[in-house]
Amino acid sequence: MSKPLERYQKLGLKESLPRIHRYPLACKELSFILRGAYKKIPKNLQSLIFQDTLTAFRLLPEMQTRNAVLAAHLLLQSVEATLPKQKKNAAVTEYKNAMVAHKRRTKARQEENVSGSTQLPQDVLVHIFSFLDMQSLVSVGRVCWLWNIAASENNLWQAQYTTFFGNSDNDAMIKGRQIGRLVEDEGGYTLFWREAFKRAYLGGWVSLG
Repeated sequence: MSKPLERYQKLGLKESLPRIHRYPLACKELSFILRGAYKKIPKNLQSLIFQDTLTAFRLLPEMQTRNAVLAAHLLLQSVEATLPKQKKNAAVTEYKNAMVAHKRRTKARQEENVSGSTQLPQDVLVHIFSFLDMQSLVSVGRVCWLWNIAASENNLWQAQYTTFFGNSDNDAMIKGRQIGRLVEDEGGYTLFWREAFKRAYLGGWVSLG
């Protein structure tokens, strides 16, 4: 075994790459080796370093940290500056695929977190949302469809209407008839308060979510 190859293997980069806390440092080490020594080392070691570089990019989707992404990008820059065309193209393609997968996994985890937070009973969500101001109520209604249902609860918007325009039930009912947003039930007519609020507050020009 040649001394350069032996020294490289002692670095343990191949073993460090799959470990989340060691991944950034391993990528940086690979980057420094590519820039500083790649063209001077034996062909067999060049091949090993190239394979470890591909491995680093393939493992990137598993590394959900900003430091990992920055380290992988640093490695990419060294690849583009050092490797011959064929190997460079292969490594760049691997990096691009890894970044796409990384973004998808990040988005999926974010959606899982949001989904997990919406497992509260609907009446509990409505109660929580009752403490929000109008702008916040609109914002939470855009988070996901479950929150949108809770944030559209008629009683919430009746409270918002009362806060902004006073407790004018008759006035609201008249406006409701004018815009055709009344529904008949066993107790008579029920106004869609969200629509009444929107028309009164925004003049019918801007949508509330």
